[in-house]
Amino acid sequence: MTESITRITDTLRAADCVLIGAGAGLSTSAGYDYAGTRFMTYFADFHERFGMTDIYGGGFYPFPSREIFWAWWSRSIYVNRYAPMPESDVYPNLLHLVREKDYFVLTTNVDHAFQRTGFDKERLFYTQGDYGLFQSSQPAGVTAHRTYDNEDAVRAMLTAQGFTFAADGALIV
Repeated sequence: MTESITRITDTLRAADCVLIGAGAGLSTSAGYDYAGTRFMTYFADFHERFGMTDIYGGGFYPFPSREIFWAWWSRSIYVNRYAPMPESDVYPNLLHLVREKDYFVLTTNVDHAFQRTGFDKERLFYTQGDYGLFQSSQPAGVTAHRTYDNEDAVRAMLTAQGFTFAADGALIV
């Protein structure tokens, strides 16, 4: 292990630029848990009604109405994008390794953890989007390719479901 770390450290030091490819495993290692206690805290009613067992799988569920669809998605978006991040040094350590380099991040992660940790937005490409943005479902026309910040809308949906927010942004059940 020490030899591998030394080799990676030496390679990073010598590199002119760094391309970071990051997927769900990085956020999982940083403490984002899509099942267990976190799931049951915010989605117990969905578990009871629909038998769901984790946040990720629930995103593919054929909800019976748009209201239930958005009840699910507003919670999923909020707890994975706006609520306080899990305590972890994974993202800060990665930023420390590349901060002085010409770096770029290509990620499938939609949780905004890179930006929330201090990575430069101009050096990020999130291939699957960002939970903090809505986009028109129409592929053409005036709204094509536009995105819209969604925090206010998501908070309004959560408030309508009876949730409140702690001073630090945590969702209160």
